[in-house]
Amino acid sequence: MRLIKILMLPFLLAVAVFAQVMPQQEPQPSPAQRAMEHTVSVLISATDGHGNPIRELTKESVTVSENNQALHTAQVQEASDLPLDLGIVLLASKQKFEQEQAAAIALAQRVMKPGGDKVFVITATGDKPWTTPNIPWLTDPAAVAGLVRGLDKNTGLPDLFFFDIATNEVGVQRSNIQTYSMGTGFSAFDVIWAMMKNDPRPARRAVVIFRLPTAHRPGFGEKVTRASDETHNRVITVAQSLGVSFFTIGLEDILPESETTRAKIQRDYMPTHEGNSVGTREYDAKLDRAKELQYIAGRQNVERIADETGGRPLWTSKKNFSDAIEEIASELSARYIVSFVPPDKSAVSPIHPIKVQVSGAAHVSAPRAYIVQPPG
Repeated sequence: MRLIKILMLPFLLAVAVFAQVMPQQEPQPSPAQRAMEHTVSVLISATDGHGNPIRELTKESVTVSENNQALHTAQVQEASDLPLDLGIVLLASKQKFEQEQAAAIALAQRVMKPGGDKVFVITATGDKPWTTPNIPWLTDPAAVAGLVRGLDKNTGLPDLFFFDIATNEVGVQRSNIQTYSMGTGFSAFDVIWAMMKNDPRPARRAVVIFRLPTAHRPGFGEKVTRASDETHNRVITVAQSLGVSFFTIGLEDILPESETTRAKIQRDYMPTHEGNSVGTREYDAKLDRAKELQYIAGRQNVERIADETGGRPLWTSKKNFSDAIEEIASELSARYIVSFVPPDKSAVSPIHPIKVQVSGAAHVSAPRAYIVQPPG
């Protein structure tokens, strides 16, 4: 018996050592807990048929779907307590710059609350290059007003979007040259991304940006159209990945007057030989129509940037854009964080189109996709 006890002693010691070395098995999380660890969150707002924000949203009233498949809405939280990180991008303009300035000041006064909200302001395009090396975050509406009043309507950062078409004339002959500058070089959008990245805290991130639809035209020819498409898509994707909503304010709200025949009532169509007058008149008419279609397409591109990032496109003729500012302020005050569980295979592709619906809403402002960040 004593021999058995002696032989058993090493075995018991080995078991004790093995138990100390092996890690304790952690309790397995429930399916609900595993789902919550992999939720995706987006900021949304909803308005009723009268344009009033819908408040007190619940997870029962919000539906998120991907590829026509309804996803599990894990949580809906009011976001008004989150700090606001707001960028305001004015467009250098000799005609409406003072109205842009007034709108920017009114917006800062309307939305900024003490204790965390902050704003930066820049200007895009212009005849003179931007020379301010440091762009500050401002936490006081009075400081925003002072900075905005000091901006020069001729000075701005390069813009990603610039398209123009000029008609050259030699006698009765017409030729058109398109100019585009899209997707290359440092631009105001690089400043936007850098400013939004430099503070990792949870926040309501938004950009209010003044836009000319003509600058966003897709252009003529496959090369120009493809470059325009790719640049718009890239801006939208980066904004979605950073959780930035764009609110675009259009500086043109009606079709521009024709730049050819209708704008030049006194154009001389006397032919140099028979049939020439008809040819040039037809050329100008076709060009007019092409430019109108280009304008419409440019306007749609501006709207895409807003709609697909969870903001709103706004077209207004009111002085100082007062109605647009009021609508933006209302939306920013009625934002909600919607957390949902993506499909199991969400890591296969980085871009995931989604649709967010709210019961009883006439309009929902929500990103049209979420981005899965690569590991590492």
